Amino acid sequence: MKNVKWLAIPMSMLLLAACGNDDEKVKDKPKDAPTEQNESTTDNNATTNNGTTDNADNNANNNAVSNANASFDFTHFSLDVDYSETKSFEVEYENEQSGVEASIEDDINGDNSYGDEAYERLEPIFQSFKFGASTPEDEVITEVLNVFNLRDDYTELELEIRFTDGTEKEYHNRK
Repeated sequence: MKNVKWLAIPMSMLLLAACGNDDEKVKDKPKDAPTEQNESTTDNNATTNNGTTDNADNNANNNAVSNANASFDFTHFSLDVDYSETKSFEVEYENEQSGVEASIEDDINGDNSYGDEAYERLEPIFQSFKFGASTPEDEVITEVLNVFNLRDDYTELELEIRFTDGTEKEYHNRK
């Protein structure tokens, strides 16, 4: 009986971890938002009888057109701005084939939102961004702070962006 008790705790934790956090899921996924492609898609090239490759190449072309017309130029956006040990501003956005997740955790104003509510707040902000993968780091940081209306007296800023062309950028600034 004692062994059963010791197994119950780890099994419960495993079950909870497998459930994930559905609070951040966006239920009304925007049709024109760029989606990160599943890596297995590019490995599924099928050759037809006439020797041409279809499926993966066609999907890649369709996705490139779709992403070119998208609202914003990234599929992942993670921002963490620390002002003190207890005050920070965090944004998480990820759009994958499995779904969209969005969250805003604003310890400064005590204003947190998740899922559809967070996405509705983030969409116009993301659409206003003018930077791209080749924009210098200081310009990206300045624009992000300005658009989110954040003070520049932070102690640390971390920003990770995965652009639709596959470029991943990490911006880090500590004061």
